[in-house]
Amino acid sequence: MTESTSDFISIIVLAAGLSTRFGRNKLLEPIGQSTMIEHVVSESLESKAKQVIVVVGHDADKVRSALKDYSCDIVFNEDFEKGQSYSVRKGLSKVKKAADAVMVLPGDVALVDHAMIDAVIDEYSTCYAPIVTAGFHGSSGHPILFDKNLFGELRNIDEETRGVKSVVTRHRSQLRLVETSEASLLDVDKEDDLLRLAKASLEPPER
Repeated sequence: MTESTSDFISIIVLAAGLSTRFGRNKLLEPIGQSTMIEHVVSESLESKAKQVIVVVGHDADKVRSALKDYSCDIVFNEDFEKGQSYSVRKGLSKVKKAADAVMVLPGDVALVDHAMIDAVIDEYSTCYAPIVTAGFHGSSGHPILFDKNLFGELRNIDEETRGVKSVVTRHRSQLRLVETSEASLLDVDKEDDLLRLAKASLEPPER
């Protein structure tokens, strides 16, 4: 990890989903010279965050294998089929007590980079808003950072009440958006999305 701020920021990378619309595990698809999940975790580790937690579920063994050389904490979510909220809650259970804030980063935000992550961290370290999110042209994207005062709310999210979105909605008036790049808005749901990223000339540089 790079030299960090004095704030302790943990990142929860969500990597437990079923990839139903994609047809196979999208996180194991190649991005540059590595897989999608490797890229997201590598950029997280290069950021100013002090802890990176990866929540696995579907294809857990394959995802663990892909990340065997990365210094991240991996935790299995036995409720991964119930939805993303349960992965956030599982990841939060592994966040260190020293954490001032946590960032939630879906593993399919394929083009995230450490500069984008650091921009959110730096903004938080200047304003200490309850929620800070990356975005583009005024639209919120990922990652999303939550101050520790919201951890209690995050521990109680579920799919029925829209998960993380419910917390964001309640505190929208205090949300700070950091303008980054279009990459903050681009996740991968279907195979066509990979082609869309390529056509937009947004593919990550080769390592």
